[in-house]
Formats: sequence, C-alpha cells, structure tokens
Amino acid sequence: MSSPRRALVPLAPPPDRGPLLSPEQVATLIGGVTPAWVRRVVPCKVRLGQRTVRWYEGDVRTWLETRRGAA
Repeated sequence: MSSPRRALVPLAPPPDRGPLLSPEQVATLIGGVTPAWVRRVVPCKVRLGQRTVRWYEGDVRTWLETRRGAA
C-alpha cells in the first residue's frame, strides 16, 4: 500500500534581518542603556540557550523607529 505524495511547495527565503546582536551590542546601538535593561525591555529576542539571548539588528532598528515615532 503506497501513501499519497504531497506536492512540495517551494518556500521563499526568509527576510534578511541582519546579524544577531548580543545585549551589549544592542545597548551600544540604543545608547544610554545597560545590557540588563535590554534583556528586560527590548522585544523580539531570540533565545539560543538557557541564558543566551540575541536580537536581530533589523528587529532592533524597527523597534527603535516605532518608539521614536510614538514619542
């Protein structure tokens, strides 16, 4: 008995969101904040392990633009 075959749909490549940044790098990019503040406040974090957290540069820049637009 053979199983029915599904058609493979080609997936589009993911958008380029830039390099992964550490909390220290994000704090430097924002300016005037600590890495601890970044871990608590900045959204869209990528958890790579129990304590390892990174952010895509594009996500951070987009978040900053929305915050500047709201202020």
